[in-house]
Amino acid sequence: MKKILLTFLISLLLISNSFAETIILKCRNGLYKYVKEGNTIKAFQANPKEKDRWWEWPKVKVQKDNKHFLKFTDTEAIIDGYIVTEKFKKIVWKGGFAENGRTIVDFKKKTYDSKAMTKKGPWKKKAKCKLQK
Repeated sequence: MKKILLTFLISLLLISNSFAETIILKCRNGLYKYVKEGNTIKAFQANPKEKDRWWEWPKVKVQKDNKHFLKFTDTEAIIDGYIVTEKFKKIVWKGGFAENGRTIVDFKKKTYDSKAMTKKGPWKKKAKCKLQK
């Protein structure tokens, strides 16, 4: 009986982990990761030069995982299926700032679309993303 219960528990753990979905895209100068576990969806960002250093994205507040580059943020995160949107009034990072912008990463269509106002004027970038292994 103990063996049956143990087998059941182990198979239950393996089955629950199989429902996790992870998509990693390289878009422009960043890596973006989509993680869906059950009903929970989270997105992360990393610098391609530091592939093991992921921070929560969209960056809705300065916190331990992003304070190495972020000074201030007034941001809203919108996750709708495979589309993750970062809408912001202002973001200040080491080396600059941006206002009244948004960044959209579509993990199904593998696209990146971003626009904002910077001190140099309007900034806009669109790109096709590459699926990473």
